[in-house]
Amino acid sequence: MKTIFFAVALVFAGIQSVAAQTVIEVALPTAKEHIRNQALERWAARVAAESSNRLVVKLRHDEIRFDGANVLNAVAEGVFDMAVPGWWHVARIVPNFRVSALPAFYGRSADDAIAIFDGPLGRELDGALEQALNVRVLGRRINLGLGQIYLSARKAESYTDLEGLNIRVPGGSDDLARYLVFGATPRRVPLANLKSAMQEGLIGGLLTTHSFVRDEALWGAGVKYAFIDDQVFYQYTPIMNRRRWDSFSDGERTLLSKGWEAAVEDMRGFAARHQATAREAAAQKGVTFAAPSTDDRKAMRRKMLQEQPALVTSLGLDKAYVDRVQAALDAIDKKRGD
Repeated sequence: MKTIFFAVALVFAGIQSVAAQTVIEVALPTAKEHIRNQALERWAARVAAESSNRLVVKLRHDEIRFDGANVLNAVAEGVFDMAVPGWWHVARIVPNFRVSALPAFYGRSADDAIAIFDGPLGRELDGALEQALNVRVLGRRINLGLGQIYLSARKAESYTDLEGLNIRVPGGSDDLARYLVFGATPRRVPLANLKSAMQEGLIGGLLTTHSFVRDEALWGAGVKYAFIDDQVFYQYTPIMNRRRWDSFSDGERTLLSKGWEAAVEDMRGFAARHQATAREAAAQKGVTFAAPSTDDRKAMRRKMLQEQPALVTSLGLDKAYVDRVQAALDAIDKKRGD
């Protein structure tokens, strides 16, 4: 009898344990091998360990029902608990997120962008997003990496070598304006047609990250060169459905937010290493790299800044906010002695 009672007690305890487990579903339109997905695995593991598996972050890889833009509304409406969209998608809801792609950031290091968006100016953007959608921003952004130009048509060692090229760009007016200043022609090409467009000579290169080139093995489509000018820094913002967030206990919210903060630098470090090894893989496949000098890069930024006021207007950004970002970047330059 005691044996039977003990067995029943174990089963009941197991049911209670399962019932007490909180599962958080995260929608990820990208494959499991993607930088973002792999970085988030690290946070998920930390949350599980620190909560003794009471909180389980379930990553929904290859979520095809909602693309990068529509996943924002899916989270706001409660279809998913959470997502980690890129700022280029968030900017459709809060235009000021697109400040990352303005000429002010051209040719700058990842550290410069991180210094801005980890501070009050970044938190201001997060607050605007929380007001615009029914979401909670969980914490600081995680990184994808810097955008560079990979080329198949010809080698580029200076800006003049970009003139006349057709370059595939992923974004809007900000990306388009950048290439017009280069004297190149920006093209929008669906990812599904990218390789064929390169092989047929319809485009001579593309703006992308090292990891994308490796993941898609673009050397097989004719990519031979890279022009490293650190054009734009890509980051992801973690958002959670507000009702879902409010349903958690104080302890659960603390575990999630503190767990995110504790994991951010690890996730960022992982992304940086991933991009570095991807660049090495491209080099091993015969891709050669060139970069403009620091002075040339600064001169190009100054030239692009002449277009910034018109871009701010066309993109619907708040001029006062952009001015404060520019002032913060100028302060970074002054402190550095630039």
